[in-house]
Amino acid sequence: MKKRVFTAVIGGGAAGMVCAVAAAEKHREKKILLIESADRVGKKLLVTGNGRCNLSNRCAHGENYHGEGAEEFVNILFEKYNPAYVIEWFHRLGLLTRAEPDGRVYPLSNQASSVLGVLLLALRRYGIEVMTSCSISGVRRTGDGYVLFCGEDTVIAEKLVVACGGRADYAGRIGASADILRMLSLDTTALSPALSPVRVRSHVIGMLKGVRADAQVTLIKGGTELRQERGEVQFADRALSGICVFNLSRTANLEHGCSIVLSLLPDLSDDQIVELLSAHAVSADSCADLFTGIFHKAIGLALLKECVIPPSQRASDLSANDIRRLCRLINRWEFECETRRDFQNAQVTAGGVRLVVIDPMTCEHRRHRGMYIIGEALDVDGDCGGYNLQFAFASGLCAGDAL
Repeated sequence: MKKRVFTAVIGGGAAGMVCAVAAAEKHREKKILLIESADRVGKKLLVTGNGRCNLSNRCAHGENYHGEGAEEFVNILFEKYNPAYVIEWFHRLGLLTRAEPDGRVYPLSNQASSVLGVLLLALRRYGIEVMTSCSISGVRRTGDGYVLFCGEDTVIAEKLVVACGGRADYAGRIGASADILRMLSLDTTALSPALSPVRVRSHVIGMLKGVRADAQVTLIKGGTELRQERGEVQFADRALSGICVFNLSRTANLEHGCSIVLSLLPDLSDDQIVELLSAHAVSADSCADLFTGIFHKAIGLALLKECVIPPSQRASDLSANDIRRLCRLINRWEFECETRRDFQNAQVTAGGVRLVVIDPMTCEHRRHRGMYIIGEALDVDGDCGGYNLQFAFASGLCAGDAL
C-alpha cells in the first residue's frame, strides 16, 4: 500500500513524538506519519528517571553536552528552545511539573506515564498517524522528497525527520539507528555507550556487589586525569555504577587504557586518615572491625584483602606501614576499566550524525534539504540529570517548527 504524507518521522521516541506534535500544531491540514519499530511509541520514555521521567534540567547549557561541536550547537539551539521553553510547551499540553533545587524537572505526578500520556493525547488530537512494529527496509531520496519502504507499505514523504535514536536502548532492545543512518548515507562519528555502568577488572569487586558509598571518582589514563565527579558509587556485578560513574562512562568507553580511581574520604588528608585508623586500631578487637563506623563492612573487608591483611588479625598488631598502605588505598583505590562496550545497559549513545552538516537553527541537513535529524541520532549526548531529554525535546520542537 502506498501512503503519501507531508512528513514522515522515523522514530516514536521522545524527540520523534514531540517533533510530530509540533509540526501538526503548525500544519493542521497536512498529513504527518510517525513510524516506530517497537510495538508502541515511547517505551524508553517510560523507564527514564527510574520511571519518574526527569524530562529537563533548568540549568541545561552547552557545557553539559558532549560530541564534536556539541557545546556550540546546543547553545545556539537553546537560544530559543531552552528548558523554560520546553517546560512551558509541556504545560500547554496539560502536563504539570515540579523542579528540584538542583534544577531537575519532573512531572508533578512523579510518573513517566504522565509525560507519555499528554504526548499520546496530542498525537490523537492532531490526527497524527502512528505505525508501530514497522521496520524500515530502505529509504530513497527523490527529486521532490523521500520514499520509505516499510514492510508491505511504501511511504512517499515531502519531508523526512530522522529521530531513530541511538544504539543504546535500556527499554529492552538494541536500537537499529545505525542501519537507518547507513541507508541514508549519513556521515557519523563512532558510536559508543554513555551513561552506563563501567565494567572493571578487580579481584574484590565480587565482594562489593550491591554496596553503595559516597566518593570522589576520577577517570585517569596514563596518569593523566580526564574527568572527575563526586557522588554515590554503586558496586555492581564486575562493574562500577551510580550517577557519578555514569558521567565518566562516555570517556571510559571511548578511550582505551583508562582506570577509575575512588577516593572514599576525599575531605580528609592522608595524615588525618592515618590518625583516624590508628585510633580505631586501639579500640577494635580485630582488623575486621577496623572500619566500623566509617565504611560498609564489605568495603572494609575488600580494603583489607587488597592490602593482604587478614581480617582476623588483631587490630593492635597493625604496623605503621600497614596503616599507611590502607590510607593510600582509601583515597586512591584504582579499578582498571574493561574495553567491552555494553550498549544494552547504557541510557544513551555517544556519537551520531556529525553536527557540522546540521543547521542548529532548524536541525535540517545542510546538504539534503527537507531532511531533519534530531535527538539521539545526532552526535550529542548529555550528562545525567535530565539533559538528554531536554535536548531530545528541544531538537524535536526545533525541527517541528522548521517544517
